[in-house]
Amino acid sequence: MNEQELITRIRVVYTKGHPLRFTGHLDMQRLWERLLRRSGLPVRYSQGYHPRARLNLASALPLGFISDSELLDFWMNEPRPLGEVQARLAAAAPPSMAILSAVTVPLSEDSLQSRMQASDFEVAFFDPQNLEELQRKIQTLLSAEEIIRLRRKKTYDLRPLIIDLHTLHIMDDEPGLTMRLLAEPGATGRPDEVLEELGFANTQYLVRRTHILISPG
Repeated sequence: MNEQELITRIRVVYTKGHPLRFTGHLDMQRLWERLLRRSGLPVRYSQGYHPRARLNLASALPLGFISDSELLDFWMNEPRPLGEVQARLAAAAPPSMAILSAVTVPLSEDSLQSRMQASDFEVAFFDPQNLEELQRKIQTLLSAEEIIRLRRKKTYDLRPLIIDLHTLHIMDDEPGLTMRLLAEPGATGRPDEVLEELGFANTQYLVRRTHILISPG
């Protein structure tokens, strides 16, 4: 087999725990570059004066959020047993990051970012909430024909980005929220913006991403 035929693309599912809450997207990329170097795997690097590990994160997670299910692709110059890949990544990862799985995907697949469809989130409130009041706020929000907001000096309609929003009981059976938000290129809903429309400041809750939905390969 020639060099090109040996190239392997690995998809990793991993968690982002509390100590990484305030690690931004670019810092997560750098963290993964260091992690891949420490792993000792045959990671594929870019050419030039400043080679960088070839990797692709699915979606930026806003500061202050945690996650049960983040996605990343990286490339290797030659295949390794998947059990070894996962074990090496887990050994190199910080304690606040768990490597849940590592699988091989076709080289021809489009980037994770271009295949994003939606994200699922759970919201836990730091102070107890009244369930009926919370449900009333949700009903009022979802009944609106449009929710015009400003992001990066441009207006947009938040309402079509909310696919699902309802209450659930989490954290000692206290009322919380679950939501599914559109996450397509150029049309991504943010939980903090939904919560702001519900009347909550960003100091009142913790958001956890529970699942990323991507289109079939």
